[in-house]
Amino acid sequence: MHLRLHLTSPLGHGLELEATAEDYLELLREWGAKGYRPAPPPPGGYVLPLACAGCFDWAFLGARELDSETVEAFGFRWRRRHLAGRRDLPEVVKFSRGAWQFEEEGVEGKRQGYVTLVRFEGPGDCGGTWCRAGQGGR
Repeated sequence: MHLRLHLTSPLGHGLELEATAEDYLELLREWGAKGYRPAPPPPGGYVLPLACAGCFDWAFLGARELDSETVEAFGFRWRRRHLAGRRDLPEVVKFSRGAWQFEEEGVEGKRQGYVTLVRFEGPGDCGGTWCRAGQGGR
């Protein structure tokens, strides 16, 4: 099976790569480490199991980890927010940024809200798929 990956350079140029089912994750990681990124995040952000929060390889998003609390991706800095589980709400670790309502569709709130890049929540095993090399999920 052949796959076609569509990525965007840090300067906005499109790149199309041919991949196989066996090597597409490695190609994403390799080109992402160079700053190439996938399509912008969907409303609400990408969603992965909570187990991936500590080992996620930011290269898959063409992002750069600045420190344990901040990543740089899609031209913005995204801050880590940990929401402890309470009552009927699950534990969530997310990376989000503040934004004005007029700035972007999907911004919650009237004057200023938040846009989420990625949410780590719920059960599931990372299985090492999205982890940094040499690390695995719980």
